[in-house]
Amino acid sequence: MRNFKDRIRRIEEGIERLKAAREEGKNWPEDPVEFCQKFLGFKPTAYQENLLRDRTQFIVARWARQSGKTHCVAALLLWLCLKTQGFSVIVLAPSIRQSKIIIRKITGFLPRLPKYVALRPYKTKVEFYNGSRIQALPNSPETIRGEPSVNLVYEDEASYIRDDKELHQAVIFTLATTDGRFLATSTPGSRDSLFYAMCTDDENYGDVSRHHVSYEDALEPKGPLKREILEKLKKQLASDPWRWQREMLAEFADDEDAWLGMALIRKSVDENLEYIPDSAILA
Repeated sequence: MRNFKDRIRRIEEGIERLKAAREEGKNWPEDPVEFCQKFLGFKPTAYQENLLRDRTQFIVARWARQSGKTHCVAALLLWLCLKTQGFSVIVLAPSIRQSKIIIRKITGFLPRLPKYVALRPYKTKVEFYNGSRIQALPNSPETIRGEPSVNLVYEDEASYIRDDKELHQAVIFTLATTDGRFLATSTPGSRDSLFYAMCTDDENYGDVSRHHVSYEDALEPKGPLKREILEKLKKQLASDPWRWQREMLAEFADDEDAWLGMALIRKSVDENLEYIPDSAILA
């Protein structure tokens, strides 16, 4: 009898905690920047604020390496799911391993939020008390076509996704019934990618909101990058100016002097293959 009463008590306490979490959810800030400051413990940079507050339906963000892209996008996706009941987000990347990075970042924010706001997180999915969810999926058109009622599709490192045009065709139709949103972020890759077209083609993608952040925009105190080490890295990459242009200036660059161009390299890489450790090769 005592065990039965204890179980009833725990259930009742769980219900009360869930009610408290739902009540807290009614008071999430209307401004995502305020949400970051009040709940997540960081003050977004000026360029992060611009992305967080952008309500455009289609958005591309071409940012330099280590400029705070993943941190910013994770906060945005989390805020959207908490503010909107039943909000569904799909995360895509060149590989499922990369898709999981955004899930880990979101999971890392959860201890800062009221308890029971999120159910038990998984490596590829986070579900929330209000029915919202964020899930990382393989970058397969067949997988995406079967996913109903998607409110936002996020593509990470979009410039490096194989068969990106076919994937995009499957993606955009998942948004048709929800009038959903699309967000793609990446450092620039080859010019034959869909990401390049969305960043530059005004005729077909003129309604896309474009965000460009070079390393100069993200130097301290405006961002997290350190000037001293970047100056050293720039010297080390003097023989490969195209890489510096892509990675740190976030500009599309052709490998005019390279034996193998970016387009050919991108088509030859399979991010889903498991790497063979050095120990296995040398054994």
